[in-house]
Amino acid sequence: MPEPKSSERRFFLCSGQCVAYRDLHKYSGSHIVGELRYLSDERRRVTALALYETPVPTTEVPPVKPAVLVYIIGDARLIRCRYAGCTRSQRWEIGRAGFLSLMDRMGYQDKVLELEQEEKDHEKNNTNLPKVQSPA
Repeated sequence: MPEPKSSERRFFLCSGQCVAYRDLHKYSGSHIVGELRYLSDERRRVTALALYETPVPTTEVPPVKPAVLVYIIGDARLIRCRYAGCTRSQRWEIGRAGFLSLMDRMGYQDKVLELEQEEKDHEKNNTNLPKVQSPA
């Protein structure tokens, strides 16, 4: 499946999928509980979940400017679908840009980036080692 364009709307469903508008018809038993939006947080573009006040069935055209209850940047659990009769709930996890923005505010961004680089270097060094056969 091709990657969606950055300007293309992507929707978060009560079934846990994030899908482009063109793919909504594939999830006819689900409801749109929100959509992905890009916000500026501490001069960094981060992905947020714009949680709708009123969920919309995937079989209907989503509103152009839906009423948004809250923008979620960090982790959230038990996001309940409020569509009548639906009992599903999902989780939303922070994206990399949002995580780095949070670490920057706390003064730990440099340490996180340093640890990530060390991990990449370690993985690179371990993949270049010859494989050792176990004794038979």
